Amino acid sequence: MHRNQPHIFRAHDEALSQLDADIRHMGNLALQNLNNATEGLLQRDTGLCNRAIADDGEVDELEKKIDRIGLEIITRFGPKAADLRRVIASMKVSTALERISDHCVSLARRAKRISERPLVPETEDIRHLSALAAAGLRDSVDSFCDGQLDKALRLQSHDSSLDEAHQLFTQRIIAKLETDSTQVNNYVDLLFATRFIERIGDQSVNIAEDTVYLMTALDIRHGGKRPDET
Repeated sequence: MHRNQPHIFRAHDEALSQLDADIRHMGNLALQNLNNATEGLLQRDTGLCNRAIADDGEVDELEKKIDRIGLEIITRFGPKAADLRRVIASMKVSTALERISDHCVSLARRAKRISERPLVPETEDIRHLSALAAAGLRDSVDSFCDGQLDKALRLQSHDSSLDEAHQLFTQRIIAKLETDSTQVNNYVDLLFATRFIERIGDQSVNIAEDTVYLMTALDIRHGGKRPDET
């Protein structure tokens, strides 16, 4: 064995471990941003909203760091098979998490607008929608970082629950808009707020799909064959 090989193998493994740690940290930050934006809306707390907006910067920096480490692993070590999939999947997951955090920022900004007006009771319905999105986000990151294929495969059905809840909420708000013109601005902002939450669910499904690719080399996007269908 070449005398430099042990060092190369160690550096390779350490770089992969750093990718895993950064994805976990990025997921925790995105989840925290979602919780702060949601509570900022429900509690009419602009401080929590501002925190979600400010903390998005750290998520952005982590995305760039993960891309940098991933490219370094590819160019320096030329990884094969599973290791290459891990690098590619990690870079894709970091992009999804960055988008999730961006949706949290949009939610927080919308919440600040809502808090400037009289409270409407439908605002409380956001709690359930956000809880569903948070659970999906947490499960998607756990499935990726811990290699939980079954959990990743269940994410699509979980997201269906969020989609259904979002659709029902939208129908209720549209009905309100048709009968109560005094709260148009609030109702429209609530529609946008729940749309951001629903998009977070979509990105969590993307992370789950990347987990399946990482663990099985199968691309299940857009109706691709799942491992339990092979």
